[in-house]
Amino acid sequence: MTQSHPANSAATVATRQVNVGDVRYAYRVLGPEVPLDPTPVLFLQRFRGTLDDWDPAFVDELAKTRTVILFSDAAIGSSTGTAATSVDQKARNAAEFARALGHERIDVLGFSMGGFVSQAIAMAEPALVRKVVLVGTGPGGNPENEPPTDIVFQIATRPSYGFEDVRYLFFALGRDDETHAFIERMALRTEHREPPVGPEVIGVMGQLIMDFMNGQSGHFSRLRELRQPTLIVSGDRDPFFPAKNHWILYRELPDAQLAMYPNAGHGPHQQHPQQVAAQIECFLKST
Repeated sequence: MTQSHPANSAATVATRQVNVGDVRYAYRVLGPEVPLDPTPVLFLQRFRGTLDDWDPAFVDELAKTRTVILFSDAAIGSSTGTAATSVDQKARNAAEFARALGHERIDVLGFSMGGFVSQAIAMAEPALVRKVVLVGTGPGGNPENEPPTDIVFQIATRPSYGFEDVRYLFFALGRDDETHAFIERMALRTEHREPPVGPEVIGVMGQLIMDFMNGQSGHFSRLRELRQPTLIVSGDRDPFFPAKNHWILYRELPDAQLAMYPNAGHGPHQQHPQQVAAQIECFLKST
C-alpha cells in the first residue's frame, strides 16, 4: 500500500537551490504558515549525511511549530563547489548561506559533525546565532575526553550500511524495533533523492573530524566564547562520544542544558523523534 504524506513533510518537500558566490547550495524548508517564532532553525548534518539523511519523524515534528531549514554544505549531495577542509570553513559557509536566504538571526541544530560546526558558527557569529542545539556530539579534543569505540569509525566509513551497522552507529544495543522503524522512515522519500557523498569528500570530512577531535583545530579552548543558550541532547550509549564527553561539553559552556537519554545511542533524535523534538521546542521557546 502506498503511504501518503502531507505536503509539508520531509519525505516530499522540494529541494531548492541558492547561489552564494560560485557555490549553488541545496536546501529544503519546512514549517507552518505562521511559525511560533520567526527565527528559523538551521539543521547542520553529520558525517556523510545529505538532506535525505534527516529522520522525517523528527524533522516533521519540529516543523509543526518552527521553520526548519535543512542545508547541504558545498560538495555534499547536489550542492556544488569544493568540500570544506575545516570545521571553521563549514561554519563560514553555513553563515553565508543563511544570510543569502535573508536571515539575520537563526537558531542552529547540529548532529554529530554538524555539532562541531554549530559550536564554531556560534563562536564566530554571535550576532547571527541566537540559540544552539547539539545532538549526538562532543567537545573538541582535550586531555579529558574518552575515545570512541575501537570499531565505530571502521563501520562509519563502510560503503553502505546494513541493519547491524545502523543499529551500532545510531542506536543502543537491544533497540532493534526502533532501528527497524527508523530504516523504514528513511525509505519514505522515493523521489528527487540526493546523490550520496563520494569517497573523495568522505576523506576530506574524515580529516576535519579528526582535526577537531584530536584538538588540532583548537575549538575546545574557545568554548567559553560560546555564550548563547545551548541544549545538549545525547545518549548514554554513544559509541562516538562516551557520556563523559557530553558532561565535559556541558561543564565548559557558560549557558548550557544537558538532556541525556538512557539506553540511547548516537542518534537519540532518531530513537525518540517526538520526545526529542518536544524537548527542543521547549528549549527554543524559553526565554
